[in-house]
Amino acid sequence: MADFSSDDEWIVLDAKNPADSSDDDRGVLALGSPTCSDYDLDLSSASDHDLTDSDDDDSVTSRRAVPDADASSDDDFMSSDPYEVECDDADTYAAQPLTRPLSGMFHHTPWDSVAYAAFDPLRAANSAAKRLIPDPAFAVFPETVTVLASTRGLVCLRGNTSGLYYVANPATFRRVRLPPHTRDHRLDADPAVVITFEPTPASSSFHHYSVVVAFQVHDGVWVVESFSSRTWEWTVGSDICAPETVIASSGVGALGRAFWRTTIGHILCVTPETGTVDLIPAPHEVDARPDWEIGEMEGNFAVACADHARKEVAALYLVAGEAGATQWQWAGQFDGDKAGCHPGMTLLRSQGAAEVVVWDSVAELVIAFDFDGRQTRSIGPLNGGNYYTDFIPYIGADTEIYTEEVGAVFITVDAVTYRIPQSSIKEEQF
Repeated sequence: MADFSSDDEWIVLDAKNPADSSDDDRGVLALGSPTCSDYDLDLSSASDHDLTDSDDDDSVTSRRAVPDADASSDDDFMSSDPYEVECDDADTYAAQPLTRPLSGMFHHTPWDSVAYAAFDPLRAANSAAKRLIPDPAFAVFPETVTVLASTRGLVCLRGNTSGLYYVANPATFRRVRLPPHTRDHRLDADPAVVITFEPTPASSSFHHYSVVVAFQVHDGVWVVESFSSRTWEWTVGSDICAPETVIASSGVGALGRAFWRTTIGHILCVTPETGTVDLIPAPHEVDARPDWEIGEMEGNFAVACADHARKEVAALYLVAGEAGATQWQWAGQFDGDKAGCHPGMTLLRSQGAAEVVVWDSVAELVIAFDFDGRQTRSIGPLNGGNYYTDFIPYIGADTEIYTEEVGAVFITVDAVTYRIPQSSIKEEQF
């Protein structure tokens, strides 16, 4: 059984030659390591992010069952659970869901290509290996693509020629092209896209996903069409909303739902299972801290906000209130002055760990802060100006991709891909 260190980080590969990395390739791992997981849709504890990681990397090691080379037959392996993750029951950290921080950010370039930049390791001195993304620019796709969203290791892309959607896992080098959607998503404006996941029992390793697309059908009027990996169909929701404009670059998948900011100051919330569309008021705290962004932190849907001078930075979580009403719960705050924040910083979407992520336009850095105001990691500087700041947060994971035959998936362990024997699949490899 293979052991993996939980603090491995990603590095960027040269798009023209994936064999050339942007860092030394000592101890490089090509694929993501397995993690212990927990997931529930309950608003107070659910998460679209079931990746877990230890606060002490030496105390928890994630392990996944792999086939024994001396096994008598393939059936012996296939009859077992290849997704099984073993955790030491005596370990207090392994007994609770712990989240992995962001691996990096996808963004685009002036040449209409995709780029990826990785965060520095949390503890560089203790990082024995760095993991890489085999094709960070998705250059081997059958057409040029645009990255639209990413949640729990899966990335949604749109073909620039066909207009079709893809779902890919860049860590396992696998993708699937979704069937054609039924409506014109670019009729009146660029659509807003989010990947979110169905609620799944903690004991299950199978997670169905939805690709939720909000698109404008009339001036200020938006409709939602969602794709489900369970039914392998697109469904147009019966609800409509009038939020003026849905801010596509703010999309977040959390709690089994899709969220976006809107230009009227409310948050658009879509539940793909029911097609329900809601507009949630932003927390009152943004009145005094008007620069705000949404995200996912430790399984919670979150809002990070700051005043114009960046002296006060705070985060709040959306929680269930009485009679199904939603409330905002204070999650943390720090002194922006002491943390070195300044007006040239812009809040970015978060995902995974409880971190406030910002773009420093002066230093050309993406910086992550914890709730104590400490700069934990950074990306950059991104010199030269050959990039757009449309950053899409990404966490590396071995998340399986469901394909046309529902329930059929591949899993990659130790760089070997195994097929789960449920039904035939038509999944593509990059």
